[in-house]
Parts: sequence; C-alpha cells; structure tokens
Amino acid sequence: MVMSGRRQENGSRLSGSDTDTRSYSRQAMSSDGVPLCRSPLRGKITCILGPMFSGKTTELLRMHDRQIIAKRKCVLVKYAGDTRYDPELVATHAKTTGQGITVKAYKLSEVEEQIFDPSVQVVSIDEGQFFSDCAETCDKLACMGKVVYVAALSGTFERKPFPQVSLLLPYADEIKQVVAVCVGCGSDASYSFRNTLDKKVEVIGGEDTYRALCRSCYFEESCRREEKAIEVTVSENQPAATETLKESEASMSDIPRKMLRMMYYSD
Repeated sequence: MVMSGRRQENGSRLSGSDTDTRSYSRQAMSSDGVPLCRSPLRGKITCILGPMFSGKTTELLRMHDRQIIAKRKCVLVKYAGDTRYDPELVATHAKTTGQGITVKAYKLSEVEEQIFDPSVQVVSIDEGQFFSDCAETCDKLACMGKVVYVAALSGTFERKPFPQVSLLLPYADEIKQVVAVCVGCGSDASYSFRNTLDKKVEVIGGEDTYRALCRSCYFEESCRREEKAIEVTVSENQPAATETLKESEASMSDIPRKMLRMMYYSD
C-alpha cells in the first residue's frame, strides 16, 4: 500500500497535513527567522468600469453576493444622491437589489465606522465616481486586508475622466471593463451620451437622460446636440436682440432728420 507523506530521521512517517503545516511555517518566516503576518483574506481592490447601462452594478452585486455565500461579513455602500430605483438599497436598472448590510452616504467618511469595522471583510461601493474620498479610502481598506469592489463610470458624458476614478486605478489589483449595447446601431457601446443640454457633471438619471453609444454614434449625436444647443442659444437671445433693436429705433426717431443726415453725410 502506498502511503503519502515523507519519513522523519527516526523512520516514522510524517502525515500530509504535518507536511503542509511545516511547509507553511517555513514560508511564514523571514530570512531573519521573524514570523511574518499572514491573512487568510488578502486586501484587494477590484474596479468595475464602463458606461451607463453596461451592467456595472449587476457585476458588483454578483461579486458581493458570492462573498456573502462564502460566509464573509460584507457591507454595500450606496451613493445617497442616487434614489432612482430604491431610496435605501443598491439597485440595478432591472431593480435587483443587493443582499446584506447596506449603508448610504455622500462621502465614505460618513460611514467609516461601518466599513472600517474589524469584523467587516468585504466592502462593495456603487457609483464610486461620485465619492470625493473614494481612492484614498479604498486604498486604506485594502491595506487593512479587506476586499474592496468598486463600480464606477469610466468617463463623463463628455468622455472626460472622473478625478476619483483616475486616482483609484493605480491602487487597483484588478480592472474589469464592461460595455453596453449601442442604442444607435447595436454594436458595443463604451460611452455615455446625455440627451439633455445640461452641462453639470453630476446629473443622475436613467434612459430618459442617458444613452449608451459606440464611438461612431456618439460623434454623430454630439454634432446634433451642438447644433441644437446653438439653435436654443439663438432662440433665447432673439427676444432680447429684438427688444434692443426696437429701443434703438425709438431713440433714433426722436432725433431730427436733419441731424441724422448730418451724422451720416458729414464725411
């Protein structure tokens, strides 16, 4: 019969578990013989990036729920300004909500007691681009040995970077890029297009406010939006311009015609 394990010097056999334990003990010692601290759950940051309607929150909740199944203590962080589908819970566009403990805040510092709790092992953050302290906080959490998941937009509606997302990427251990379906042509969509002329960066909305578009469709729609913006500007300024013209004509009518002729033909 073949037995696993190896022999000690006295001839007795060492079981497989003893072998693993001694091997682990050797690995857990530094070259100076100082024990090294080992964590069964190492700190890690995973970023889930993409445009609107690309399934970022769906992927976040999938990964979060797996950790709950693994019997780890998890906390979901919801951006308090996002009340589209549920005022209290993290929810997808399909209105699927996350399991477990959920806290909401405008800044992560508002819920630091909950997320930095030593018993919490996993922290999942939705709409990470809106938290002004996202990058620094996530790095601190990971350094404490916590697993951190962050779902965030890859760029603004003008395809410009979100400051906190740019700061977070160098800290990330894993970056998942997800894409949506272009509503214009059906190809992969990497950009969020805003249907309104509002220029504010933080405008939370759904399909009535945003569309997912590919590069080609984004360019075409951007040109149309610029034309519309010009038309709106002209129409808004036209009444004022007309009124100014009327006032000018009225003031000119009070000047004797002889003086007008002198003004125009003095040269």
